[in-house]
Amino acid sequence: MSDDFFTRIIDCMWKTCKWFVLQVFLYFLTPYLWNYEYGVETLSLILLYTLFYVAYFEFIPKERLFNCLLFPYILYSTTALLLYNFADNWNAPIWTCLFLPLHGLICFICFKLLKRYSKRTIKTRFRSIVICSLFLTFLFILKSFSVLWMCREHDSIEQERNDIIERRDYLLDKLITSPQNVLDEMPAGIGTQFQGEWALYSCSMLSAALVNISHLYPETREENILYIDSLINIVMSPEIRYYDTMRWDEDPLETLDGNSSHVSYISHLAWMICGYKDIGGDNKDDELLSRICKTMNRRILKSKGLNLPTYPDESIYVPDMLVAIVALNQYADMHKGKYRSTVKKWIKRAQKDWIDNGTGLLVSFLDENGNLYKDVPIKGSYSALNCYYLTFIDETFAYQQYKKLKSLFWKDGFISGLKEYWDRSCPIGIDIDAGPILFELSPSGTAFFAGSSAFFNDAEIRNEILTTAEIAGHTIKIGNKRHYLLANVALVGEAIMLAMRTNFK
Repeated sequence: MSDDFFTRIIDCMWKTCKWFVLQVFLYFLTPYLWNYEYGVETLSLILLYTLFYVAYFEFIPKERLFNCLLFPYILYSTTALLLYNFADNWNAPIWTCLFLPLHGLICFICFKLLKRYSKRTIKTRFRSIVICSLFLTFLFILKSFSVLWMCREHDSIEQERNDIIERRDYLLDKLITSPQNVLDEMPAGIGTQFQGEWALYSCSMLSAALVNISHLYPETREENILYIDSLINIVMSPEIRYYDTMRWDEDPLETLDGNSSHVSYISHLAWMICGYKDIGGDNKDDELLSRICKTMNRRILKSKGLNLPTYPDESIYVPDMLVAIVALNQYADMHKGKYRSTVKKWIKRAQKDWIDNGTGLLVSFLDENGNLYKDVPIKGSYSALNCYYLTFIDETFAYQQYKKLKSLFWKDGFISGLKEYWDRSCPIGIDIDAGPILFELSPSGTAFFAGSSAFFNDAEIRNEILTTAEIAGHTIKIGNKRHYLLANVALVGEAIMLAMRTNFK
């Protein structure tokens, strides 16, 4: 008797696990039915009613099954209502608590019908293949409806408001914390340097997004000022700037009178402070901003070719240099044109000397003397980022670059996006900056391209990018916060996408 009971317990656990996984997977693909709530509460409710019904069917004799069929639901609903009323921070609405078992019933009926139909009409030899094909088709249909549902708000910036604000709130929850926690949000496998870079970029891009959101939705400006102030303090922490200290063997903020570049770190910090000032922040960081911009201007003018290396003994990364030029340009806007001559000088050199002959695009890399390399490819991810930064400096030059980039690198299709290379095939590849390249498309390049497409009001391209992001990322929502599932792997991508999609002129 005890062995039989133990066997039933094991069987009950297996069936609960199997049905739970199936329901969660299908639930994940149907946000248009369930308001894309994927919180712990929802998953707990699915597990709860699944366990009650599996146990009921396992331990109640067959002749009595239909006499008390509502009993598991009564147990479930009573427990769910107790959780709804008394559990702290319970986010699942009462209607979800009461009607969620319908999702399980639909899954159960569909699965049983499919299984019965396949046994009757399909030969054993091909049954598995047909069932898998039907199931994959079913998933494809669900995913298609999911993408259409999530992209229905992209017709206007007002319709996107909830989506944008809830993504902002998710990023704030992740990044307005201790500096070490921010670093811990970055994948450990990429190493200390890239963890630091990604942490800096996450804070910088969220700051840029907050500036954009303040202009799009002025009622959010006051709170966004406080958020950017917190992000600036995090970026200034020794923990975040350690990656740059490690590479240059000196602290970037303690050596502003020195000659080492540190251009990536100090330029992002200066850009963030400029954004803080742009939306009405106070003057508490004015002295630091003045010192950083003075330092960048001096180092740029003293360099061999108006360019500074990100790290010692490495190539010059043009997008990193552009952040410095953006910061100097915004500083000039606030200080009667101070350092504007350096900005103009850099742009003039860029248009004359640093354009790739094959594409007409600003190059991705320069050698340590600021000269062109031979036979170095133009990368879609770098070019898209160059184009985005240029929108802050020279709109005419930026638009010329945008048109050329679009004509050479944009790829239409079921999944549209920006290619990483224009003159070679790369169906699959891995790049620390571009991300995993699939079907020649660059995830980072596609996201960065949204920045200039928004700025130049190219709604068609911007909407296609947001659709691709939804196909690849899949939005999930917990409470009043939403994000792409991929943010669990690369939070920096979520921050970049929010900054780019809100970069309206």
